[in-house]
Amino acid sequence: MKASIVAAGVRLLLVLGAVGVVFLVAENLRTFPRTEDAEVRANVIGVAPQVGGSIVRLPVVDNQWVREGDVLMELDARPYEAEAARARARLELVRLEVQALRDAIAENEAVLEERRARATYARDHYERLLPLLEGKFASPDRVEKAGSEARSTTALVIEGEAAVARARNALGEVDGRNTRIEEAEAALRDAELKVGFCRVTAPRDGRVTNLQIAPGSYAAVGEQIFTLVDTSVWYVLANFRETDLRRIAPGQTARIYLMSDRRLPLEGTVEGIALAVSPLAGSSRSAPGGEGLLSQVEPTFDFIQLASRFPVRITLKIPPGSKQADLRMGGKAAVVVDTRSAREEAPGQ
Repeated sequence: MKASIVAAGVRLLLVLGAVGVVFLVAENLRTFPRTEDAEVRANVIGVAPQVGGSIVRLPVVDNQWVREGDVLMELDARPYEAEAARARARLELVRLEVQALRDAIAENEAVLEERRARATYARDHYERLLPLLEGKFASPDRVEKAGSEARSTTALVIEGEAAVARARNALGEVDGRNTRIEEAEAALRDAELKVGFCRVTAPRDGRVTNLQIAPGSYAAVGEQIFTLVDTSVWYVLANFRETDLRRIAPGQTARIYLMSDRRLPLEGTVEGIALAVSPLAGSSRSAPGGEGLLSQVEPTFDFIQLASRFPVRITLKIPPGSKQADLRMGGKAAVVVDTRSAREEAPGQ
């Protein structure tokens, strides 16, 4: 009898212990949501020339670390230098043409002033003869000739004013600026920019990767030649189940275990949670009105209804003096978020 009571008590304690363990594990998972579906990421810059040409110099090698402003490659600049010289000569020619047009305006204005003086004299002479005609002190032919002279000189004034207006329009002056010269200067700046674009430099500190070309290759405009990984900021994209997202918020701390070295976890801070991912079924990602460039997270099983996973961006805190060489874009990691840490209020909440 006593043995059965003891056995029952032991079983009850075991059951209570198991329930307690389950409760503690569940509480731990609720307080510290975790995932092993995470990937180390960094911002990347596709290095592509803004002009086309043959590569004449490639001073970097694959996986080389470069500083902002370092030369990554140089293209054959001779065609663009010739274009710049042509634009420079064209600018000088336009300046000479503009000066010639200004001289022509001055000449037309001088002719116009002479015609105005002649027209004024002819008009005054005609007006003086009209009273003399009534007193028969001047002949009708003389008065008619004076009137004809006044009308013809007035017409010449109108013609001269039109010539001056045409010359001023041909000059291209607008608000004190000469559009002919501005157009030639813009063409020269564009040509000089293209010469400068033949020298491609690093826009940021980073590491060269995926370099698979050699000098002599042709680089097309806008065609990515290789990639520059921005090593100033590293982050992890951790795919959490949507059931865990209600406890995760920006500002919370996280612990990241890299697959390359799980012994030394890294610290991180939740930066944000993706608002949308590409659905598993639906319209094409490239179709109009589709999902465009949304993240696509594949499920692990397809025979049961699974919670969708959303990427959570976690910025890594790299301690001073630590080895960043272990951080590689695309590396796998496990993430544990501490939901007890500070939360940042999201906009609109």
